[in-house]
Amino acid sequence: MTHLSRAIFALCFLLLITSCAEESNRREHYFLDGYDNLEFRDPSGNPVSPRDYIRQTTRNGYRYYLVIDTSLTLVHKRSGDPYTGYIRTFHRDRYNIQGEFEDGKIFRLRYWHPNRVLAMDRNFRDETMSLWSSGGSLVAAANDKEVYFYYSGSQDIKEIRSDIMHSYFDREGELERYTVSRDTASLLYDGDGNLLRYLSFKAGVGLHGSVKEWYPNGQLKVRGEYVNGRQSGIWIEYDSLGNEVEREVYPDRDSAEQSELN
Repeated sequence: MTHLSRAIFALCFLLLITSCAEESNRREHYFLDGYDNLEFRDPSGNPVSPRDYIRQTTRNGYRYYLVIDTSLTLVHKRSGDPYTGYIRTFHRDRYNIQGEFEDGKIFRLRYWHPNRVLAMDRNFRDETMSLWSSGGSLVAAANDKEVYFYYSGSQDIKEIRSDIMHSYFDREGELERYTVSRDTASLLYDGDGNLLRYLSFKAGVGLHGSVKEWYPNGQLKVRGEYVNGRQSGIWIEYDSLGNEVEREVYPDRDSAEQSELN
């Protein structure tokens, strides 16, 4: 699974639910209920629980599904032959999730809201995904390069995300702002391309290095520095005319941490 695919699963398979937490916990390991002739196996042929293949969880009131390990193969228990077909999970006499397999590998995963409106359609072959609200409005869509989020009602694009850029649009379709991510920095621009914020990063640490913010007129607003995720040295804030309005002095983290090492 690609990095973007994992990001799509982690960030975008978010579906509005109405069931309670107890109900969700009961259905967490539902995937092979009623299919006693099938099981997942790892590359060495060892049986693996469905809970290690797919997981249902909730966050902020939304449900999403994660295919945890795509290296697992769904097979017939007796023969060991890879399974081709679909799996439907039933709840209250209505199936609400369906996985489709070919030669033991999933190629499509769909989910329905309790009112039978399609909620999620994920195609593993062409790396596409769509999400809908219980009212049938498109919530998000993704391909192997970008993820799109939509305003309810108008269905206009609200956000576009990729590995390196995150753009925000107003309800009239105008670009409001966007961020550009680099290996060592994140840059925020307004809709006209004016730089508003610069944050430095260090792999495995987080914020590390210089920080600057600007007013829309281009005047410097804030400047400072992070060292290993903590504010360090002199931080200064300016008004829109360039006058200093506040100054904070933080411990020199480089010196302090060097002293600790000694």
